[in-house]
Amino acid sequence: MKPVKWVVLLLLALLLIAFLIQNYHAILAATTFEFRLLGFLHVSSKPIPLYGLILGSIFGGGFMTALYLGLGNFRLHRNLRSVKRQNDSLQVELKSLRNLPITQADVPTSQLVETVGNDSVEGA
Repeated sequence: MKPVKWVVLLLLALLLIAFLIQNYHAILAATTFEFRLLGFLHVSSKPIPLYGLILGSIFGGGFMTALYLGLGNFRLHRNLRSVKRQNDSLQVELKSLRNLPITQADVPTSQLVETVGNDSVEGA
């Protein structure tokens, strides 16, 4: 499986390099980023190369993803600690109950169940 993975990654890298070489001038062209909101808010950036905008978007998305997953892991870790504490307290309780002596009063007496088959056949 590893050789297939490496071959696919190598092909993707070659395709990316071919794309970058063919679009060299477009990627280096200056681009301005504009944001307009209902005609009263207008924000525009300085002219930046397109590759800067693409890289900034990739890193921004990676940062937002890491932040989202980090908060999710924090919640899971907090929940896991709570469950571990509960498990520890239950283990202590179980050990204390195992060490208690069994007395006659604590054990319920079982009653013998009468068999229905033999008596009912003789009575009929």
